[in-house]
Amino acid sequence: MRWLIFLRAVNVGGTGKLAMAPLRDTLAGAGAGNVQSYIQSGNLALDLDETSAAAVEDWLGRQIEALAGFRPGAVALEAPLLKAARDALPFADTDPRMTHMGLFRGAPAGDALDRLAGYCTQGEELALGDHCLYLHTPNGIGRSKLSGRIEPAMGLPVTLRNLNTVEKMLSLA
Repeated sequence: MRWLIFLRAVNVGGTGKLAMAPLRDTLAGAGAGNVQSYIQSGNLALDLDETSAAAVEDWLGRQIEALAGFRPGAVALEAPLLKAARDALPFADTDPRMTHMGLFRGAPAGDALDRLAGYCTQGEELALGDHCLYLHTPNGIGRSKLSGRIEPAMGLPVTLRNLNTVEKMLSLA
């Protein structure tokens, strides 16, 4: 099965340092096929004989821990699921660099959007979809008051990727 995997807090701000070439080699040596990575922020595509996203995430976590000594969070999605989430994007004609999908597994807090809406400024928009929180931040996520507040409001781990990254990952499927 082809998996698209998004690691959390890898090679960002000097934390979670993880070189992609050794990681690809490690994953291939542990049984994954056609292992690919995109940029250094922990975006992986691979084939693995596993049908459970949770099992893929756990397997990957063990491999990274053995390689690098830490275990980052991960969200593993099947390509059709990510494609469906991308296709359901509720914002029309937005800059793909400023439009993000906050990927997660599980059920977010029922009041997550209400808790986050108060932090939206300068034309920012939010919407909740299956396995993702859609964000449009016209001035960039780094300048947004949403930054740092998403996971506490959602009540679960979330990893953000802009639409350009999502599109590239879908092309690796």
